[in-house]
Amino acid sequence: METRLRTALFPFLLTLAACGSLRRPVDGAAAPDTTPLPARPDAGAAVTPDAGAERAARLDADAASARDAGADRASDTGRDGGATRDAGIGPTPGLDGGALPGRSPSWADERVQALIAQMTLREKIAQLSHAAPAISRLGLARYNYWSEGLHGVLTDGATSFPQAIALASAWDPALLERVASAIGDEARGFGVRSGKGLTYWSPVINMLRDPRWGRFDESYTEDPYLMARLGVAFVRGLQGSHPKYLKAVATPKHYVANNSEFNRHTGSSEVDEQLLHEYYLPAFEATVVEAGAFSVMAAYNRVNGVPASANPLLLRDILRDAWGFQGYVVSDCGAVDDIVSNHHFTATAAEAAAQALLAGTDLNCGWTYLGELQNAVDQGLIVESDVDRALARVLRARFLLGEFDPADQVPYRAIGEDVIESPAHAALALEAARAAIVLLKNDGILPLDGAALRSIAVLGPHGDSVELGGYSGNPSRRVSALAALRARFPESSNVAIEFEPGGSIGGDKDQEAIDRAADLAGRSDVALVFVGTDSGVLREEMDRPDWNLPGAQGDLIQAVHAANPRTVVVLVTAGPVAVDWAQANVPAILTGFYDGQEQGTAIVDALFGDTNPGGKLTTTWYTGDATLPDMGDYDLRKGRTYLYYQGKPLYPFGHGLSYTTFSYSGLRVVPAAIGPEESVTVSVEVENTGSRAGDEVVQIYVHDPFASVPRPLRELRGFARVRLDPGQSETVSLSLPAKSLAFWDVAIHGWRVEAGVFDIAVGSSSTDIRAQASIIVR
Repeated sequence: METRLRTALFPFLLTLAACGSLRRPVDGAAAPDTTPLPARPDAGAAVTPDAGAERAARLDADAASARDAGADRASDTGRDGGATRDAGIGPTPGLDGGALPGRSPSWADERVQALIAQMTLREKIAQLSHAAPAISRLGLARYNYWSEGLHGVLTDGATSFPQAIALASAWDPALLERVASAIGDEARGFGVRSGKGLTYWSPVINMLRDPRWGRFDESYTEDPYLMARLGVAFVRGLQGSHPKYLKAVATPKHYVANNSEFNRHTGSSEVDEQLLHEYYLPAFEATVVEAGAFSVMAAYNRVNGVPASANPLLLRDILRDAWGFQGYVVSDCGAVDDIVSNHHFTATAAEAAAQALLAGTDLNCGWTYLGELQNAVDQGLIVESDVDRALARVLRARFLLGEFDPADQVPYRAIGEDVIESPAHAALALEAARAAIVLLKNDGILPLDGAALRSIAVLGPHGDSVELGGYSGNPSRRVSALAALRARFPESSNVAIEFEPGGSIGGDKDQEAIDRAADLAGRSDVALVFVGTDSGVLREEMDRPDWNLPGAQGDLIQAVHAANPRTVVVLVTAGPVAVDWAQANVPAILTGFYDGQEQGTAIVDALFGDTNPGGKLTTTWYTGDATLPDMGDYDLRKGRTYLYYQGKPLYPFGHGLSYTTFSYSGLRVVPAAIGPEESVTVSVEVENTGSRAGDEVVQIYVHDPFASVPRPLRELRGFARVRLDPGQSETVSLSLPAKSLAFWDVAIHGWRVEAGVFDIAVGSSSTDIRAQASIIVR
C-alpha cells in the first residue's frame, strides 16, 4: 500500500487486509490509454463514447443485501436531508442523511427482482455494460446508458445552453434548474425521435481548484458550497419533480478528487480526511441527499492509493451507508480496465472486475465486466448474487423512467420531439447567456452608444465564431458576435462593421494578421477584440501548462490598443486567463466564457447596455506571475482558491461589475448567540444607487478566527441574486444554521461545531466586503 495513505482509509484497509483482497500498487504505471473503446457486436448497441469522452466504468454494489433494505427503509420513512435549506444556505457541513427525498424507488423492486429471476448469468452480466443488449423473450429492449447533457443534449439539433462555467457565473440556481429541466425535456424528445436513452452522465461537479485543468469549462466553481447549490439545482431540473417517475437520470461525476488530466488514468489524488469531507465530497453529498441523484459516476484516478471504482470507503461506506444512496454507480469509460492496466492494483482483469463490483460499481462503461465477470464467478471471486445486486440497481432506474409502464401512467412520456430546439428553449438559452456575462473592468467606455458610432472593428479569432466547449451538441442555431452586430446595425444604419481575426487562438504569432487588425482598429470608432481559448489549447485528456492567454493574442490586444485607445476586450474562454496587461491598460474587459448558441447576441446586448451585466466569477483569476502548487497536488492549503490563496489575485472569487452601483447598509444578525442546532438570520439592505436597473449578487462569508484547527481565510455560506431598479432597495435575508460553521474533526471522524465567536462578512465579492458582524455559538 502507498505510504501516504490517509487516516480516513485505515478502518476499511484493515478489513480488506484481513480478507486478503488488497494488493500493493506497482510503481511506474503505464501511460494513459486514449484509444477509443471498440464497438462490441455482442453488446447489442454500436454507440460508444469517443476517446477522452468518458472512459470509465465503476458503480456502487453493496457487499450485503441488508444495506439495500436499510436504504429503502430510510427512504420509506420520508427522511429528507435538506428540504429546509433551499433558500440561500446549503447543506455543506454536517448534512443530514437521506436519499431521494419525496420519491421512493421501492415500488419497482418486486418487478425488478422478477425480471432478474428469469435471466441466465450470462444475460445478467451483459446487462452490466453501458451498451446492454436486448433480451427479446423478456421484452427487454437494448439500451445504451451513455448520454451526455452537460449544457444541452449531446447530439445534432439540440438546444445548446451556456457551458457549465458560464451557467455558474449567473449565481442563479433557479435559472440553472430551468435550464436542466429543458435539457431533460429535450432528452425525452430525442427518446421519441431516435430512441436515445434517458440516463445522462451530467453534471460535472469536480472542484475547479486549478485553472490549468483541461476540463475547466465543464464544471461550476472552486467553492464547495456554491458547487453544492448548483449541482442540486441541475439534478432536480434534469430528473424532474414527479413523486414516482424520473424525467431523466442525472449522474454527478467524477467521484471524486478528479481534475488533473495528465495522470487521470494512472495517478492517485492524495487527500487527507478533513479536505476530503470539507472540499471534495460536499457537492456529491448534496446532489445525492438533497436532490436524489439516481446515478453517480466513479472517477478514473486512485484516491489515496485505491482506485475510485474499486474503493469501498467511497462507494459503500460513504455513498451508500452514510448518504443513503439508492441508485446505481457507473464507471468512467474504461476505468475498470484501468484498475489492472494502468493502476496495477490487481494482477488480473477478473480481479479488477470483481473488486469493482464488490466495492460498489454497478455498471461498467467499457467491456471489462462483459469479458471478465464470468471468470470472476468461476474463480470464486464473486458469486451470482453479487451480480444480481448490481443489476437490480441498474434496472431499477429504467423502471423509474417509466420504460415498462403504459404511456398514460407516465407523465414524462407525453413530452414529444416538438420540444427539441423549441422557441421557448432558444429564449431560455438567450436568457441564460445574458445572465452569465461578467463585467471584469470598465473605465466608463461601456455601455457603448450606438447612435454615436459610424464604424466598428470586430477583431480577434473569436469575433466570428461560437465556441461551445466540452460535451456540446450541434445546434442548428449559433450566433457569433459579428453576426449579432450586423443584425443590430444593418446596412441601412450606415454603421460600417468590418472583421479581422488577427491570428489564431494558440498558433504562432502572425505579425501581418496583427498589423491588419491594428490598421482596421485605427480606422474605426471603437475596437472590439474577441480573444480566448478553444479545444485546441485545453480539453479532456489535455491540461494547460499555464493560465496565460494562449498564442499571440496578448500581442494582438496591445497592437489594437496602440492603434485605438477605445478598445474593449471580450474574453471567450473555458476559464481564467491572465490578462494582466489588458487589466492595466484597456478601458473595458468582459467575459461570457463559452456562452452557448446565443453567445453573440448576449455579448452585444451587454456591450450596448440593452442588458446590464450581473454575473460574478465563480473562481479566482490569478495574475500571470502567480505561483501555484503542482497540478497533481490536491492539498489546497498550499495556496489554491480564494479559501487559501494569500496573494493578490487579478480578479477575486465573486468579482463582477455593473453599469450601476449598489450600497449595503443595516446588517443584522439575529439572534446574536445560538446553540449548535440553531440558526441565525443574516439580513442586509441593498440599494441601487445608480441610474440603471441592474442585478447584484449578495454574498455571505464566514470565518472562525479562534478555531482549534487551521481554517480557510473565508468561506461562502450564502448568496442571493437580486434585481433592483434605480433608487430601489431590498432587504436580503438568509438563514445561516450553526451546522454551516462546522469543520470535519478527524479525531471523531465527523462534523463538529465549536463554541466561540464567528465572523460574518457580507459583500459584493470575496474581497469587496461591505459589512461585517459576528455571532456566538454556545
